Amino acid sequence: MQKRLIILFFALIGFQAFAQPQTGPRGERPPMTNTERFTERMTKELNLNATASKKVRDAFMNNIKKMDAVLGSKLEENDKRDALDENKKEFQNSMKGILSPAQYAQFLKLEAERPGPPPPPNGERPPRPR
Repeated sequence: MQKRLIILFFALIGFQAFAQPQTGPRGERPPMTNTERFTERMTKELNLNATASKKVRDAFMNNIKKMDAVLGSKLEENDKRDALDENKKEFQNSMKGILSPAQYAQFLKLEAERPGPPPPPNGERPPRPR
């Protein structure tokens, strides 16, 4: 009788170990989460006040919406890349208008330190930036 209880006890513990909550695919996050994370990071790193933080959040949201529109369009890859480059320049100009010169220099430094996109899974080299 004791052996059966011990086996039942360990079986229940084993089943609990497998009953972990299911998570979605790794890359899926709501856009608001990314926006909030970016805003919090910029507020912390650049010592922004509440007004500047709200302006940075709005600029980033606008940037994300434009990027989604370009990536969802049926343009060719070169045209998409050109549109994304133009969008990046517009975003940097809007950040330049929001931030002080010292904060903008720090922002550019943070952007340069950000890692690039991951390599493609098929092992091909990504295209060189123009």
